[in-house]
Amino acid sequence: MKFLYFLAFIFTISLSAYESIELSQNKKDLSKEIYSKLEKDHFLKKKDKTDFNKKYIQALIKKLDKDKNYFTITEINKFIEQSKFQGDKDFDIELAYELINLYFEKLIKFSKFQIELVENDNFDFNKDEYLDIFSEDNQWVLTKSALKEIWRLETKNDLLIAKTSDSSSSKPNEDLIKRYKNRVRRIGQQKEEDIFSLAINTLSNQFDPHSSYLSPRSAEDFDLNMSLKLSGIGALLGVEDDYTKIISLVPGGPAEKSGKIKPEDRIAKIRQGDEEEFIDVVGWRIDEVVDLIRGDIGSEVEIEFISFNSETDSRKLITLEREEVKLEDRAAKSKIIDIDNNKIGIIDLPSFYIDFDEYQKRNKNFRSSSKDVKNILENFNTSDVDAVILDLRNNGGGALIEANKIIGLFVSSGPTVQVKQKRGFIQPYGDSRAVQVWNKPIIVLVNRYSASASEIVAGAIQDYRRGIVVGQRTFGKGTVQSLENLSEGQIKITESKYYRVNGMSTQNKGVVPDIELPSTWDIDTVGESSYPTALSWDVIRPYRHKKFKMDNELINKVVNQFEFRLSDEPNLNYLKKIRSRYDLNKNKKFLSLNIEDRELQKNLRKDWLLKIENERRLASNLDIFLSYDELEEYNEQENEDNNSINLKNDYQLIESTNIMNDFLNLNKTILSSVN
Repeated sequence: MKFLYFLAFIFTISLSAYESIELSQNKKDLSKEIYSKLEKDHFLKKKDKTDFNKKYIQALIKKLDKDKNYFTITEINKFIEQSKFQGDKDFDIELAYELINLYFEKLIKFSKFQIELVENDNFDFNKDEYLDIFSEDNQWVLTKSALKEIWRLETKNDLLIAKTSDSSSSKPNEDLIKRYKNRVRRIGQQKEEDIFSLAINTLSNQFDPHSSYLSPRSAEDFDLNMSLKLSGIGALLGVEDDYTKIISLVPGGPAEKSGKIKPEDRIAKIRQGDEEEFIDVVGWRIDEVVDLIRGDIGSEVEIEFISFNSETDSRKLITLEREEVKLEDRAAKSKIIDIDNNKIGIIDLPSFYIDFDEYQKRNKNFRSSSKDVKNILENFNTSDVDAVILDLRNNGGGALIEANKIIGLFVSSGPTVQVKQKRGFIQPYGDSRAVQVWNKPIIVLVNRYSASASEIVAGAIQDYRRGIVVGQRTFGKGTVQSLENLSEGQIKITESKYYRVNGMSTQNKGVVPDIELPSTWDIDTVGESSYPTALSWDVIRPYRHKKFKMDNELINKVVNQFEFRLSDEPNLNYLKKIRSRYDLNKNKKFLSLNIEDRELQKNLRKDWLLKIENERRLASNLDIFLSYDELEEYNEQENEDNNSINLKNDYQLIESTNIMNDFLNLNKTILSSVN
């Protein structure tokens, strides 16, 4: 009954004009307090204020209208000109409010225009029309009529997707109208705190992307309202435009274990396991989306995602069973395999965890990642394992103390990382009581989502010459934030910076692997370097540390064997083909709005996926699939049986074992350290 009432409310919602929200004196004073704290406490002691307000307003414009769909060039020029004359103010929050209010006014007009178009439905889907989907080279249009033409094409594309999606209902027009009315409702529910948060976080992001304001409500319930942790599927959510999107996956959660969901994927529709129809959630408030995804443990929810790293409008339907994510689900897992009589141990470490409650109670039996990894390594020693692969892919970090202890298991005592404070003081960190447990070869496997503590571990292993780092360049978050109280709410400020023991920062550039594995997408589209205001990479004085003996000639031979294998290895070629297609489509300028063309492209994509999979299988002496449906059914079954250590379909992990096998065959000696 509540749900039926909710839908009725959506349909009867008033579509009146947008009512501007004025800047209160209270928020004006708070903005000055926040700016003062940023100037005083941020790692950047001397922020360059040249054209600061202009850059601030330009950043806000980009945040609101990055695709150049809502403003005219006249309106943009007006705000840019006004931003140059802020008088004695460092930033003009009144102008920011004016810009945000105009944006929401435009969004209301846009939504009402779309509702009218879909209600009339005079679209000709057999006509050859195209939507511009590559906005980076676009300019803001001159007239309102030109804006309306963009809106018409956007609406036609929305309706085309609603009609052809695998999750489409029998009433796509009604579904789309609901979406647009949801957007209007969401805008109408905004309070000044929402406008202020948008304006002030854009301001704080001018210092760096990780400094941000937490409203009083957010500060009271940080997990729910800021981290937006979803109990049930194990994901952290955020908002971008009209979409709720995946920020990160909770290790061991249903979303992560599915193997299909990636950060930046956007949620389009949700269907409960006991219902027939999908609910279109584009334009919904994020707390409403959270309510739909949450549910009883053991129940199912089906979600339609729009893939961020695939072709335009590439969608995937994923069914997840809700469950409680426990510490055991996030714990390190291990496996031993045998290649050419070489025993290789694999450790999958999804995060640097510690049971803080038990640790603070001084319970000696508290659970932690370093204890679990130590136990695994001791078991590997007992089992005569020859080498270890430490898999830190998608490991977003965790407790620094745990990262230090895990490094110590491989290098013994010594510095692991240096932290530089805003005043210039540099403090080395490490585990002075560490005892080396593993003295045989090690590979650290990383990717673009290996961040923070993962980068410290990978960087230390590289700097100590203790092992080989394999994979892709890591995320590049080399900064530390502190949380400070305000007169209202809190502010998170970047106060210090990580540096490796060799003096190089992990900030922005991340850790560059010794051997780079193929990636199926452009890693530069995410990560620290993708943020316009990310702090720069730099170096400080190296900290004295021991290095292990590692023969450069031996490493070169391992690299040469990898590169030779790269040319014709079936799994790696499969990854390279996906990347080539991604590169072909990522800068695609126009999207056809002809229904036959879209259906044709959809079928061609399925044919192509079937083709490259069968090419891989033929080269691997496996049976081929006779149809795309057969391939999909196989993939569904594989995901149901998915284990965190997958040596059947995890091609990057498989190649890492090949690299380690090459190393062992070329060098049978145990690495030893020298001062």
